[in-house]
Formats: sequence, C-alpha cells, structure tokens
Amino acid sequence: MYASRPGPANGVRRYRAVADFPLSLVIGFLAGFLGAIPPGPLNVTVLRKSLYGRRREAYRVAAGGSAVDILVCILIGLGLGWILEKLATNFWVRTALALFLVAYGLKLLLVDRRRDKLALAAGSAEPNGAGDPSAPAPGPVGLRFILTGLLQGAANPALFVNWTILISFLVSHRLFVPSATSALGFALGVGAGVFAWFALLIELVDHWKEKAGAWVSRSTVLAGVLLVAFGVFFTWRSFAVK
Repeated sequence: MYASRPGPANGVRRYRAVADFPLSLVIGFLAGFLGAIPPGPLNVTVLRKSLYGRRREAYRVAAGGSAVDILVCILIGLGLGWILEKLATNFWVRTALALFLVAYGLKLLLVDRRRDKLALAAGSAEPNGAGDPSAPAPGPVGLRFILTGLLQGAANPALFVNWTILISFLVSHRLFVPSATSALGFALGVGAGVFAWFALLIELVDHWKEKAGAWVSRSTVLAGVLLVAFGVFFTWRSFAVK
C-alpha cells in the first residue's frame, strides 16, 4: 500500500510543478505579446481587415495565428521540437507556405482590389461584400479566416527557431522548468499574449480608421504588395538553404 502513496519527493515535485505554472503563464504572455509586435504577414492581414471595419474576420485571423504559436511552444516545451524541426526544415513544406503568401497577396492585388473599388464607388460601407461587421459569419467562412491565420503564422520560417532560442534561454536562467505543467502554462501564455497584441491592434485601428482617409482604399494594395514580398523572400530562403 505504501508503494501506491506519493512520497515526500513526489509531493514536492507536484507542488513545484503547480507553482511553476503561473510564472510560466506570465512569462509566456509577455513573450507572446512582445514577439507579435514586429511586422509580419499576420500583422498585415489583421491591419487591413481592421481598416475596413471587418473586426470579426480580423479576430479570427488572429486566433489562427495564436494557435500556431501555442502548438509550437507546447511541443518545444515538452521536448518534441524535433517533430517541428522536420517540418520546418522540409523544403517542400517551407516552399508551399511561402507560395501561399504569394498567392494570397496576388489575390488581394488582382481580385480584392477590384472589388474594393467597385464597393467604394457604389458607396458600400463594407468592401468585398463584408456586410454588417457585427453580424455573425457563417461557420465555413469563419473557419476560412482561422485557417488563413494558421497558414500565415506557420509560413514564418523563423517561428520555430525563435521560440526554441527563447525557451532555451529561459531554461538556462531557471525561468522555465522543463515539465508538462510549465510547457502548458508557457504555451497558453504565449497564445494569450499574441492574441492580446492583435486585439489591441484591431481596437486601435477600428477607433482611428475614420481618420485614415485615403489609406483605407490603399490598404488592399499595400497589404498585397507586402504579402507578396514576404512570400517571395521566404521562397528565396527556402531555395537558399535547400
């Protein structure tokens, strides 16, 4: 019967794991929030949708991007980073994600730009037929925007490397204890931090979008050019390190 009872050492380890969870959560939140600030494909997409008042779509894209960071961090924290490394270093995976950015950028330039012009010329409040931004979007449409966030977040070739370096730094300074509890806390904190940054960006842009003036009509072109540029650069990186 004594063999089935947790000993003092097991009790200490369990207590420490529980105690490490809040610290990992807070550190993860700060890391996710600050790490999401630098410009990238997700920032571009969220910014454009926010300028047009399409907040629900912007939040869905942000949720998809946050989910990628959660998955990456929890696998690295659990010591399963080798799974991601195989995917992140695979030439075809990297190239496919980069070409997705190019295709999405071209869609904005060739399709959405024309629709925006027609909508604005007709005096529509919501370009691209977005309709009332407060109205719930159909299920498949909502999932499409989440998937867009997932793919754009995963297209960043530095994502895996950056989180691996940061987690290694935290472990070396004893700010992150390698355990399932700490990994879960850190990953959830990162996801919350990333989403918090995008939520702040969405609300700020939504508040100031009326003063953006001509920038609203130009945001589709700017977003398309930036996404194509990101995609071309990531594609070049894929061939350069093949």
